[in-house]
Amino acid sequence: MCVKISVMKRKLSLFLVLLLGISLYAQSADVITDLLEADKATFGQVCYLAGVQQNLIDDSSSYENAVQVLFEKEIIPNLEDPQAAIPLVDIAYIYSRLWPVQGGLMFRLTKGSPRYAFKQFQSDGIINKKQEPSDFVTGAKALSIYTACVNKYSGFDMKSVSMEIEE
Repeated sequence: MCVKISVMKRKLSLFLVLLLGISLYAQSADVITDLLEADKATFGQVCYLAGVQQNLIDDSSSYENAVQVLFEKEIIPNLEDPQAAIPLVDIAYIYSRLWPVQGGLMFRLTKGSPRYAFKQFQSDGIINKKQEPSDFVTGAKALSIYTACVNKYSGFDMKSVSMEIEE
């Protein structure tokens, strides 16, 4: 009888751990889905991406928590409303703080100010030269800019990834 209870406890524990793992994964997937479906990216969504990328927050954090942590870590200068649409200049500024962006003279002199982060991203081909700093972009575009930054500044080379199935 004691052995049956022990086996049952193990199975129940394993089930709960799997359930917890699935719910954490679902949270992260839900955030990406929300971002892809957003007509305008928000401060909370962009800060969430930045916070997770920098390991400042975990996948289960809220947008409010992401904004608060990035403010406390001085990645963003002001405590913003997580639900507010984020202008392109602020997306460029936040993303420029995540990787070692070399930048031009003005970018370096101003320590990566939002204006020059935006201009640097235009110069590097990450943001279209026709876009204005005050433009709002879709969540999908904000994620696309994030991906372009990963490819450009992180040293990750997508071309080196084999898509072939190894046998």
